Amino acid sequence: MLNSVILKIKRRETPLWDFLYRYLKACRSFSMPSIKWIHLPLYYSDHAVRGVARWLVEVFWYAPLFKARCEKVGAGLKLPDGMPYLIGSHLRLRIGENVLISRTTIGASKVFDSPLLEIGNNTTIGYGTTISVAKQVIIGNSVLIAPCCIIMDSDDHPIDPVRRLKREPVLAEEVKPVTIGNNVWIGAYCTILKGVTIGDNSVISAHSVIVRDVVPNCIYAGNPARPTVRDIDKKQEIPQSVVGAGP
Repeated sequence: MLNSVILKIKRRETPLWDFLYRYLKACRSFSMPSIKWIHLPLYYSDHAVRGVARWLVEVFWYAPLFKARCEKVGAGLKLPDGMPYLIGSHLRLRIGENVLISRTTIGASKVFDSPLLEIGNNTTIGYGTTISVAKQVIIGNSVLIAPCCIIMDSDDHPIDPVRRLKREPVLAEEVKPVTIGNNVWIGAYCTILKGVTIGDNSVISAHSVIVRDVVPNCIYAGNPARPTVRDIDKKQEIPQSVVGAGP
């Protein structure tokens, strides 16, 4: 019965149904007017209350639980969006001091017994980032990782179609650790693939895919990423013909 009435209103077959359609549509589009001298203080009050509530939950719930899961944690850990989503109870976590980890997925494969993720001091990992650890991922000090990046030290699934169909893990010899140096800035939506070492002070432009080592003090961009600035201090740009040829 109710579905029949809803259809009649949507079809607007008669003036009555047409009136109900327009009336209900007007009700749905109603917007409460904003009175600045009333609603602006309410906005800041709401913002403050929510901020305090998030801080209390972070300090007295998320941080202690996450620290208990880690092998080592320095002072000043910040989890502003809750605990990272961890996959794999055998994953070893070593976290430095003053580390900020936004909502992040950290997974360990079953290739090795004790895969290790190590994050250095004063490092920030942005919202939506995924870190896949089969053996070892090392992130240095003062690293800035923007939102929605992917870091992985294996392919996660075998290239061989038969093994992949059987849901077998990658082979141990196919795993290659990832090392990110100190003071590295990785832009949003970057992908860091297995076996890569990123040198100190380098910058990875947004949406880049890193498939080979990055030398220190350089800016890399593209898919696959290539150097665009060879020495950040000197701002020595590389000609496009050289960039196209790769490092």
